[in-house]
Amino acid sequence: MQFGKDTFIVLGILAAMVAGAVLFVYRGQCGKLDDLKARITAGKASLKMQGQTVAIVPELVKQVGAMRARYKNFDQRLPVRQELGGFLKELSGYLGDEKFSDQLIEPGSPTREELFHTLPIIMQFKGSYLTSVEFFKRIDEMKRLTRIQKLKITKKPEKDDRDNHDDSGLDIELQLNIYFAES
Repeated sequence: MQFGKDTFIVLGILAAMVAGAVLFVYRGQCGKLDDLKARITAGKASLKMQGQTVAIVPELVKQVGAMRARYKNFDQRLPVRQELGGFLKELSGYLGDEKFSDQLIEPGSPTREELFHTLPIIMQFKGSYLTSVEFFKRIDEMKRLTRIQKLKITKKPEKDDRDNHDDSGLDIELQLNIYFAES
């Protein structure tokens, strides 16, 4: 078998084609493959970082729920000093509506806090259990910020109490704090 000049030319052309394919196609594809691998690695790192960011969402939801519970009465407002007379009148109106007896309301001295003032009010009255519960409910539903700090309820038995079964003999004493802003 003799190889002629034409065979060497064909083999040379084939070798040039294989070398060209390796240089142009394979190396180009390797570059694209390396670029895609780098993008995949960057995507995985970004996905991992975003996963860590998303992992804090349940904790944030719990914190928001705790804040909502803590500040549920945040929409109650602080009256200004000029409104305190009306506020006290409203409280005494509640006492009159519920038909309490032996009513005593003693406003204390206002104390200055950092952002607001506190005015303690000592209240004493006699009434039934049901009317006092209604009174406390009305205090809680007031639009102005009000808090009961101390509450003392006592029942003094009377001689006629065996025959009379109503509970109007409850002595109620409470300290109510109201909060206001300077005008």
